[in-house]
Amino acid sequence: MKATIQEEMFANVSVRKLKRVKSIVMKKAMDETKGQYQKLYNYQKELLRSNPGSTVVINREVDMDPPVFKRIYICLDACKRGFISGCKKVIGLDGCFFKGATNGKLLCAIGRDANNQMYLVAWAVVHKENNEEWDWFLDLLCGDLKVGDGSGWVFISDQQKGIINAVEKWAPEAEHRNCARHIYADWKRHFNEKILQKKFWRCAKAPCILLFNLARAKLAQLTPPGAQAIMNTHPQHWSRAWFRLGSNCDSVDNNLCESFNKWILEARFFPIITMLETIRRKVMVRIHDQITTSARWNTAICPGILKKLNAYITKSAFSHAICNGASSYEVKHHDNRFTVQLDKMACSYRYWQLSGLPCPHAISCIFFKTNSLDGYISDCYSVTEFKKTYSHCLEPFEGMNNWPYDDRQPLNAPGYIKMPGRPRTERRREPTEAPKATRMLKMGTKIRCRQCK
Repeated sequence: MKATIQEEMFANVSVRKLKRVKSIVMKKAMDETKGQYQKLYNYQKELLRSNPGSTVVINREVDMDPPVFKRIYICLDACKRGFISGCKKVIGLDGCFFKGATNGKLLCAIGRDANNQMYLVAWAVVHKENNEEWDWFLDLLCGDLKVGDGSGWVFISDQQKGIINAVEKWAPEAEHRNCARHIYADWKRHFNEKILQKKFWRCAKAPCILLFNLARAKLAQLTPPGAQAIMNTHPQHWSRAWFRLGSNCDSVDNNLCESFNKWILEARFFPIITMLETIRRKVMVRIHDQITTSARWNTAICPGILKKLNAYITKSAFSHAICNGASSYEVKHHDNRFTVQLDKMACSYRYWQLSGLPCPHAISCIFFKTNSLDGYISDCYSVTEFKKTYSHCLEPFEGMNNWPYDDRQPLNAPGYIKMPGRPRTERRREPTEAPKATRMLKMGTKIRCRQCK
């Protein structure tokens, strides 16, 4: 700070004065943060007034006087109806830290639209991420989305115990997948050779148990302990070979939640209401942008899906189909053979039933019969479904001075827990993880004296 002031303002300020200035600024920031908690009830009323049908729940700490904020859950009506109208029954769950003066964590539920892009369904601010908070969040979320017992639903998360317990309680019949990227990060600590990385991901993306066993056998040739360690991580929760059919989702990671955390990175520095409002406005703008973008599409299938299909069409050149005279085919792909039934939209490779998109083996059979893929792609990837999702728009919001008044006793900010050391604003990277791409490493730099060069 001293160097910046000297370089930009040509002023030589003592360190003692800089510390006083910093303490004044920090006090103002903390006062603004605490002041926004007192307006949360008014904010809740304005959300419900402007977007009727929304779910906004605020809890306070029990047996505390004056009342202290505990948590807030928001699921706007447009987000709720948009998800039910056109998204798959797939939900990504994750939590992220705040980076500013606000203390706590942001929980989020992210859906997938017809173009396999993120769709924010609900979000919540809690004091910390534990069993109680995830149980509360999943209870409200499952009620809003009418999940029932979870049959036909898919939840994707990291290995957070609170999420695992909450999903088992509120959606016992749902499929719960663990993010393979987190599984790999743990596994890599003991088996970090570069050659093993591709072998692991072949196991994760193998669509049937036969191919999983083949991939694991090749891994065992390089590292028998590593192959055994993979089985100890319960691959039925992160490998495609055990995923249930019919979800139209082949994802083995939770990258959409990570994308959302980065998308709201700036908002996570703000006080609580400013942060929540920034998220709401970003969602509002995104819905408008998606409506404008989709109006220019002139295909029946979303562009992101078409790009993936074109890659499969290219790979289908290596698949050779033989017809049995009806609707069944035998396909030779390199050294493997698979059976395809076009009338049932099924392939023994399992990818077609799992994702809703024909695999290269199925495409070779379809092109044996006709030159069009129409009718062989799941409707969940259509532009029509995409437009249904974004046909529900958020309603405009009044300024803070025009919010309806709530006569409940205003909430106070929760206690700020100051941890030792300088607060971190970036995620701690693993020792074997690649450094941030936008920053140049100083490793190998030669230090030279300014005087003697």
